Amino acid sequence: MGHGSPYGLLSRGQFIDAGLYIVDESTVSGLKKMSNSIYIWCYADQFVQRYGLSGFITGMFISESGEADYWGFEGINEGLIDQSNGLFASIVSKCINEPLDILYNKLLIEYKLLAQTNPIAKFNLEQIPIT
Repeated sequence: MGHGSPYGLLSRGQFIDAGLYIVDESTVSGLKKMSNSIYIWCYADQFVQRYGLSGFITGMFISESGEADYWGFEGINEGLIDQSNGLFASIVSKCINEPLDILYNKLLIEYKLLAQTNPIAKFNLEQIPIT
């Protein structure tokens, strides 16, 4: 979970020996052995599709104001981003040990409620591929 690209999950300088990415093509063989992985970063869906992986995935995901600006949510209240991030993280943390379909269904129920009034949550929910 973090910032990323279609090429993987960025290290962001937090893992000195990892290079630019902490999850990338070098980790694919290990990830292919797992069916219950969770890939939460911008464009994780493209990474998963490219390598034929399976699990819970997100597409583009707005988690900070710069991303909101880029996607046309200029001047958005930072509180909406925090609210979206907080609920999403809470749902994932509650369901982290559950089967992925339960995680997905909880997001569809609980996060979807927030998405009715929060445009950031609505955008993010639309970026979660239907499984």
